[in-house]
Amino acid sequence: MSSWALSKPSSINKLRIECIDEEDGSMTIHIEWDETDPDLQWWTDLGPEGQETFIIDVLREALDCYVD
Repeated sequence: MSSWALSKPSSINKLRIECIDEEDGSMTIHIEWDETDPDLQWWTDLGPEGQETFIIDVLREALDCYVD
């Protein structure tokens, strides 16, 4: 996880996250944010690939507590 996100985890609440159910049964995660917000600079700096990796890692960590 990004060191800035760890040092200021409340900044994650500034991301506008929408899960969209697609017709084929898949889901798309759409994220919007204010690219000028200094609290979200860490997110902007990740770039598309880093953002995708971050989201996947966070989802895996969240699901770990449900998987035996």
